[in-house]
Order: sequence, then structure tokens, then C-alpha cells
Amino acid sequence: MKDLHLCNELKLASLSERAQIMKIQTFILTLTVSICSLLTLESYGQVKAEVGKAEQGRMDSLLRRHNNEMVQTQETKDNDRMANVTNERKATKAKAKEARRVAKEADTAARESKKALKKEKKAQRSRKEANQQSEKAAKARETSDEN
Repeated sequence: MKDLHLCNELKLASLSERAQIMKIQTFILTLTVSICSLLTLESYGQVKAEVGKAEQGRMDSLLRRHNNEMVQTQETKDNDRMANVTNERKATKAKAKEARRVAKEADTAARESKKALKKEKKAQRSRKEANQQSEKAAKARETSDEN
């Protein structure tokens, strides 16, 4: 019985050792596969495609044409913006000129109104003085008539 029990213990010990070894082997295998795949991806990323001179010239030509088109487009946009700004400036100047003209006309009208008011006051004063003089003259006539 002791032998059977010892044999079972050895079997159990060997099974747990085997399981431990299998776990370690699985871990190492997974780690190895992961490292290999990373190294392979890195080497694919570093490989440059061989391009012939004709193909390189064609690519350079396309790149140059694209750059020229971009520059032309930017110049067109800049010219349009400059034209818009110039037109806005002209319109602003015209509005300012019109505002100055209107202000000048308003000042002239105010000045003329002020002059007309002064003339009217002067005329009223003259009429009042004339009335007073005519009243004085009438009194003087009455006084002289009474004498």
C-alpha cells in the first residue's frame, strides 16, 4: 500500500511539474512569436521600394506641377483679397467724402440760419425802435398841438 501511495504521489508530482513546464514552454513560445513578428514588421517598414529613374522623374514632375498649382492658387487668392480690400477702401473713401460734403452743407446751412436769425432780431429791434420813435413823435405832436 505504501508503494501504491508513493507511486500516486510521484505521478501527481510529475503531473504538476509537467504542467509547470508546459506553462513555461507556452509563455516562451508566445514571447518568441511576438518578438519575431515585431522584428518582421520593423524590417518591412525599413525596406524602401526601388524606383526607377523614369518613375522618379515622373514623380518629381508631378510634385513640381502640384507645387506650381498651389503657388498659382495662393497668388490668385492673394490678388482677389487685395482687390477686395482696395475696393472696400475706395468705397470707404467715397463714403467719407460724402459725409464731409454733407457735414459742410450742414455747417453752411447752420451758418446761414444763424445769420438769418441775427437779421430777424435786428429787424425786430429796428421795428420796435421805429414804433417807439413813432409813438414819441405822436406824443410830441400831441404835446405841440396842445400848446
